[in-house]
Amino acid sequence: MAETGHARNVERFTQLLSFVTSYGADYAPSNTTITTLNLQTKLTASLVGIDGVSTAHAGLKVAVNDRENTFADLRPLTTRVVNSFAASGAPQNAVDDAKTLKRKIDGVRAKALPQDNPNTPEDESQGNSVSQRSYTQLTEHLDNLIELLDNSGTYNPNETELQIGALQAYSTSLKNANTNVINNTTPVSNKRIARDEVLYADGTGLVDLAGLVKKYVKSLYGADSPQYQQISGLEFSRVRP
Repeated sequence: MAETGHARNVERFTQLLSFVTSYGADYAPSNTTITTLNLQTKLTASLVGIDGVSTAHAGLKVAVNDRENTFADLRPLTTRVVNSFAASGAPQNAVDDAKTLKRKIDGVRAKALPQDNPNTPEDESQGNSVSQRSYTQLTEHLDNLIELLDNSGTYNPNETELQIGALQAYSTSLKNANTNVINNTTPVSNKRIARDEVLYADGTGLVDLAGLVKKYVKSLYGADSPQYQQISGLEFSRVRP
């Protein structure tokens, strides 16, 4: 919604510029910041700002999708790993530790939360969150599981994709995918800052210049003039980032 608002401001500024350009020599403001030449320069910079955000966001979307696809295998893979570990003859307490890490990856509880007792001030049904499933935490849980398996002395599956080396390589791919998203988030943020400066800077931004143009046309032709009526309805807003 916010991105649409920025584009709408630029679209209306384009209309505004088209109208005042059509006034020809009549449009001759003493304030040089709102001459047609400077308004065109501002419009060009605004379009560059809008396009810059769109381009950067497209790169971020690719990185986000890649991370989602890379992490999609984590839950089914660790299900296989834990079952392979249980079948390896590992002691039950070690298997239980592996299952605990698996639950953290899945974001589920070992036991259901108790019912709230209405006779106590606490709400017993509200336990601490176990959804430790940020991408960084997920890779941490996987690394802890790999460490447990590697030190168990019993985990040595024949299936290549379940072997320690393959799991370590998968963990690296998860971290790389997450880092790629972080690295692609920075240019989006920077491009938004640049766009917002062009559109909303006090006194020099597109929105403030549009307001000055309206005031000048109103002074030039009068509040009831058809020229002012052409542009008075063009609304500009400061869109929240």
